[in-house]
Amino acid sequence: MSTTETLNLASLKMVQDELVATIEQSAVRLEQFAQDRNNGELLQSCIEGIKQIRGILSLIQLRGLDLLADELVTHINDITLGDDPKTDAKLELLTSSFFILPRYLEYCSQTARSMAMLLIPHINELRFARKAAPLPESYFFALPSVKCHRQLTASAQPLPEDLSVLVRRLRHMYQTTLLNVLKGTQVKPSLAMMTRALQRLEVASAGSALSNFWWLCAATLAAIGEKNMRLTKSRKMIFSAIEREIKRFQFEGKAVLERDVDQSLQKELLYLLALAHSEQPHSIAVLAAFGVGPLGYTESELAREMEFLNGPSANTISSMVTVLTDELHSTKNILERAAQGGAELLNDSPELLETLKKVADILSIVGLVSPSNSLKQEIEKIAQWQNNRSAVTPDELLQVADTLLYVESTIAGLNNANLSDDKLAQINALSRDAAMTNNQIAEAEKIVIDEAEVGLATVKRALSAFAESNYDKGHIRNIPGILDSVRGGMFVLGLSRAAKVLAGCMRFVEDDLLAAEQQPAVQHLLETFADAVISLEYYLDALKLNKNADTAVLQIAEESLQALGYNL
Repeated sequence: MSTTETLNLASLKMVQDELVATIEQSAVRLEQFAQDRNNGELLQSCIEGIKQIRGILSLIQLRGLDLLADELVTHINDITLGDDPKTDAKLELLTSSFFILPRYLEYCSQTARSMAMLLIPHINELRFARKAAPLPESYFFALPSVKCHRQLTASAQPLPEDLSVLVRRLRHMYQTTLLNVLKGTQVKPSLAMMTRALQRLEVASAGSALSNFWWLCAATLAAIGEKNMRLTKSRKMIFSAIEREIKRFQFEGKAVLERDVDQSLQKELLYLLALAHSEQPHSIAVLAAFGVGPLGYTESELAREMEFLNGPSANTISSMVTVLTDELHSTKNILERAAQGGAELLNDSPELLETLKKVADILSIVGLVSPSNSLKQEIEKIAQWQNNRSAVTPDELLQVADTLLYVESTIAGLNNANLSDDKLAQINALSRDAAMTNNQIAEAEKIVIDEAEVGLATVKRALSAFAESNYDKGHIRNIPGILDSVRGGMFVLGLSRAAKVLAGCMRFVEDDLLAAEQQPAVQHLLETFADAVISLEYYLDALKLNKNADTAVLQIAEESLQALGYNL
C-alpha cells in the first residue's frame, strides 16, 4: 500500500507559475512587514496572498500542501500589529513555510508524484506554535480499518502465577528498558527487551482480541530495532502509549481482554511496521493479517526525499551548474593554448589553479566526491609543473583535459540530480568499548564480560534444546556449572547483586529443572526463567558501556526468580 500519489501534471503546470509568483509576492510583503510592524496594509496583503494560495491549492487537490496553507492562514491571523516579543518566532515560522511551498511544488513537478507525508514536519511546526495536537506520521496512510483477520489461538493453560502479578512484572521489564530508549542509551538491546515483554503479554492473553494488539506491538518494535529506525519524539510517544495499555491490562485484568485498543495507536504501529520493510516472517505475517501491503518507499528513502525538499531549489542548482561550466570552459581554453603554444604558458596563468580548486571544493560540498578527488589529483600535477617549471608532454596535458571532460559531464547532469546523497555515513565510529580499554585492567574486565555473555548465550541455547526435546535433561546438565562460572566473573568485577541473581538461577536449575520429577507448567517456568537470563544479558551489555551501569534492570531478574519461588 503506497502513500505516494500520481499527479495531474497538466493541472499543476497550468497554475504553478501563478502560484509561485503569489507565494514570492506574499513572502516579500511578509519581509516588509517584519521591518514595519505597525503597517496593517502589508500584513493584510500577506494574509490575502496566503488565502489566494490556499484557494488555488484546493482546486488542484494537492494533498498536504492545502493543510500547510490552512495552518499558514491560522498562524498569520494570530499576528498582531506593533512590537510583540512573540512576533519574531511567528514570522520565522512563516518565512520557513514560504520556502517550503514552492520547493514542494517543484518537487511534485519534477517527480510527477505527491508525497504529502514530507510536509508533516512543517505542518507540525506551525501546529506546535499554536499548541495544537501534531499530525501523526500515519496521517496520510490510507488504511480501511485496523481490524485484524488473524485466527485467534486457543487460550493457553492456566498460568501458575496470578495474571496481575505476571503483567506487573512484564510491565516493569518494559518500563525499565523504555527508560533507556527515551534517554537514547542501549537502544537496540532495550528494544529487544521491550519486544520480549510484549511477546510474553501476547501469550498471557492468548485467545483474546488483546493478544493481537501485543502481537502487532512486538512485531513493530522488533522491526524498528532490526532496521535501526530513527527514534523521533512521536515514536517515543508511541512506546509510552503502549506502556499505558500494559498498565490498563495490569489493573483491569481480564476485563480488557476483549476491549478495543485505540485505533489511532494501532494505525501508527502498522505504518511504522510497513515503513520498516522488514523481511522477518513475524513482520510479514502481521501486515498480512491486517491487510496492509508494502509501502512504496523505505524510511531511508523518505529521509532522502525530505533532505532534497529542504535542499537547494532547481533554480539554485541551475545557477551553480552555469557558474561551474563557465569556470571549466576558461580552464579548458588555457590548456588548449598550452598544448598549442607550449606548456610554459601554464606559468602565465596563475588563476588556473585557483579556478580548479574552487570547482573541486564545490563538487565536494554537493557530494560529488569522485570527480572532486579526480580534479584534485590534476591540481597537484599542475602545481608541480608550475613550481618546478618542468617540461610537460602533450600526453600529460591530454590526461588533464580528459579529467576536465569527465568533471564537465558530471556537472552537466546536476540539473537533474537529487542532491540528497547520504551524508550521514560519517557517524560516530568510536567503539562502544572504548571507555573500557584505556588500560590493562579495563581490558581484562572486558574479557570477563565477554566470557559471561558467551556463557549466558550457551545457557539460552541449552534451554531451547531442552524445550524442543520434550524436556530431555541431558541438554541442561551443564547449565549450573556455566552459571557458576559467570557468577565467579561477577565476583571478580565486584558486582555482588548480579552474582546473587546468578546464584538464584543455579538453584532453580538444580532444584527444579533437574529434579527427579518434572514440574507442572514447565514451559511457563522456562519462559519466566528466560526473563531472568535475558535481563542478565541486558545488564552485561550495559556494563560494556559503563562499568558503573545502573543495576535496576536486575530487579527484573529478581522478580522473575521470586515468581519461580526463589527470594534472594
